[in-house]
Amino acid sequence: MTDARWQRAHARLTEAVLDLASEQQVSALTVSAIATRADVNRSTFYEHAPSASELLQSVLRAELDALREQYLTDVEPEAAVAAVTDVTRAVLDHCDRHAAVYLANLVDLRAMLSDHFQTSTLLLVEHGVLTIPLGAEATTSVARYVADGTVGVIAVWLAGPSPRSTDAALHLLSALAPPWWPIEA
Repeated sequence: MTDARWQRAHARLTEAVLDLASEQQVSALTVSAIATRADVNRSTFYEHAPSASELLQSVLRAELDALREQYLTDVEPEAAVAAVTDVTRAVLDHCDRHAAVYLANLVDLRAMLSDHFQTSTLLLVEHGVLTIPLGAEATTSVARYVADGTVGVIAVWLAGPSPRSTDAALHLLSALAPPWWPIEA
């Protein structure tokens, strides 16, 4: 359902869950608190998500998916370095923009963020943009390893002092990446 009323309610719920999750852990948020902040009924909330955590993850995942779509769709192998660098910078900007949310909820959001990076890596492999030198049988393990390492760097970077330097985080990710990983700082 994507009528105008549903879209307005979704926009209000998005704003409410991001605001509230920046103040406290999503596990402590109630559907009632989010619905009240969004000025919608609880039943309207449940039209959008089954729980506060699912709504928050859905909101953040939608932004991350849009970045993947923008930067990694139809990438040619010779453009892999630029595409991966640009999408990584965009994801860092996303995390910085929502730093309070990620800092308050990283325990709950770590898997979602890692899944984003793993899915992006597997997409690049599937489309022939990236070749993992350890062989096809190691692809999923290597993609998870890169994803979890990236999330670890982001977690430490977010916990550091503000203002955060996206360039510094990108440089660290580039320095820690395996030599075949297409990124440059």
